[in-house]
Amino acid sequence: MPRSRHFLRSIRLIAWLSGVTLGGWGCTAPTGDPPFPADIAVKPLPNSLTFFAFGDWGVYGLGDQTVLANRMDYYAQYLKPGFVALMGDNFYPAGVKSTTDAHWKQSFEFVYKGSNLPRLFYPVLGNHDYQQSTQAELDYNQLNPRWAMPARYYTTVYAVDAATNLRVVYLDTSPFVAEYRANPGGYPDVAAQNTARQVAWADSVLSHATERWTVVIGHHPVYSIGLDHGNQPELVQQLQPLLTKYKVPLYLNGHSHTLQHIRPAGLPTDYITAGTGGAPLGSVGPLSAEARFGQAAFGFAIISASATALRVSLVDEAGKLLYQVQR
Repeated sequence: MPRSRHFLRSIRLIAWLSGVTLGGWGCTAPTGDPPFPADIAVKPLPNSLTFFAFGDWGVYGLGDQTVLANRMDYYAQYLKPGFVALMGDNFYPAGVKSTTDAHWKQSFEFVYKGSNLPRLFYPVLGNHDYQQSTQAELDYNQLNPRWAMPARYYTTVYAVDAATNLRVVYLDTSPFVAEYRANPGGYPDVAAQNTARQVAWADSVLSHATERWTVVIGHHPVYSIGLDHGNQPELVQQLQPLLTKYKVPLYLNGHSHTLQHIRPAGLPTDYITAGTGGAPLGSVGPLSAEARFGQAAFGFAIISASATALRVSLVDEAGKLLYQVQR
């Protein structure tokens, strides 16, 4: 590893452990675009919509956050993603205080500035975001429309082709977790959230969805082999039945600082973890027939949807394709 990279990682880790806040520091490519170079390991499906997804990222641009952002910008030059999904824990160590917090520039605007990246980033909230002002993350859309977060949970439909659409359902998973609800001093906004109302809303959205593909995104995993964060029992009980009832093909999440693919036996959903956007990495337990992939590596998910297929590729910060699943 180059000495400068090692130094940045060391400084980032010290800040992480001490809790100190550091400052100062698609669509398918149209005809005529440059050909794919050899170091682009993922090609979009024909006549498809592509988007990127990752979580656990906002560390003031330190070390691997910026390296990964630059890799995504390079990939975006060729894959032409339509948008980016941000899967929570957007700002470390404890969210933002206001819409003028230094994080907005140092962790978001100054990092994801590549000219090839899409205009719109669709965030969800994570548990670290709940440690300060979640309302500031909602309000920031009024100052920077690139931060496309209209509510704590919401849904958006994207065109894949002239006859095919993709629906993404963005959830707010932290209020489901009993640990946070029992600690209102540490998570001041959690107790005010009505999880029964969110479940009813998600049920209604999924029951009326007519799109070819439906993807659900939350911060917390339903299932995980992460040794930092494993299965989330509250979501196994309250969310997994909805995903199964409506045969949702794909659930994406962060929280565990790892890359994973889990496909539980008898269930219709592929569970993908990509909490590897810049925060210090976790580790994974053993693989199994259900836990088909797990690795601790900085990286991001590339999702490509066409009329006939839905594919997820996990790519690391060097651009290497680590894993791919398609249905």
